[in-house]
Amino acid sequence: LMDSLMKVLDNLDVSVAAKNKAQEMLTLLFQAESRVHDETIEKLHLHETASVDTILDIVGTIWLLEKHGLLNIPIYGLPVNVGSGFITFSHGKVSVPPPAVLEILQKLEYPFFSDEVEGELLTPTGIILLGGLVSNQINQLPPLRVQKIGYGAGNKDLPSRSNVLRILLVDLQQESTKHYLSMLETHLDDVTGEILGGIVNELMNQGALDVSYYPLIMKKNRPAWCLRVICDEDKSSLLAKNIMKELGTLGVREGRFGRYELERRVITKKIIIKGKSFTCRFKERMLDGEIVGVKPEFEDIASIATETKIPINELEIKLVNLYYEGSGNYE
Repeated sequence: LMDSLMKVLDNLDVSVAAKNKAQEMLTLLFQAESRVHDETIEKLHLHETASVDTILDIVGTIWLLEKHGLLNIPIYGLPVNVGSGFITFSHGKVSVPPPAVLEILQKLEYPFFSDEVEGELLTPTGIILLGGLVSNQINQLPPLRVQKIGYGAGNKDLPSRSNVLRILLVDLQQESTKHYLSMLETHLDDVTGEILGGIVNELMNQGALDVSYYPLIMKKNRPAWCLRVICDEDKSSLLAKNIMKELGTLGVREGRFGRYELERRVITKKIIIKGKSFTCRFKERMLDGEIVGVKPEFEDIASIATETKIPINELEIKLVNLYYEGSGNYE
């Protein structure tokens, strides 16, 4: 199924980032089914995941988002209704949400709820799409201005409400550019550089916004390191536990602080360099609704530089100039 997915994506000529996103989603689906059925992925007899609908759902969603320049923008998601009651599948009767859905919800730490609607409202494919695309989980809508509205209707008739998914394309109306974060710190005098390097990658993968460490002198004049982690407040407990588990420190300090932030968004532009077409993502920095800075995504710069043999520093300047000129052609 993974090979089929990648072949379809190749035929659609989507970006590497889009292919990676689709592959991550399908891998997560395999892992959940494997755990539920207690089988290796290689031996897994897939149920819902085996249908061509799964490939169409993933590929179609990824392709449409990238086609309209929406794949790399912030996507906000509200808690999802999983339904209630019981359903029957190959292993018998189980409560809602079914095991595979619950595995994915746990893995993604995605918030959900249940109400009086009986039946399964969230499928494994549905949650990997929702959880895989949503970058910001919210409990209520922030101040916003709606640009476009999209509806998608399901086949199942629900007795008490419409079976409709609604998606909004919006401009966020931020009341303030100040956000509150957590800072975790601990002093370490008995870990090696290799371990510190490894924990930085691990903490970033677990949701930290920034990880750094710097040298200091602590008790008994011992040379040591201060590990500092900045994260969203809802991630602090998990990250603190992992720091203590992995590094053996007896305690982690936590502080709360405010950070002023520029609004950021990512747009994708097609450019022509030496007669060849490329796609480049640009990160825009905005203040009070106006662009105050722009920077091409480094991974895209490096990829284009490799193919065109143009030095990275020269190419970055040219790409920024093309952005401001509104031109996509550089010979």
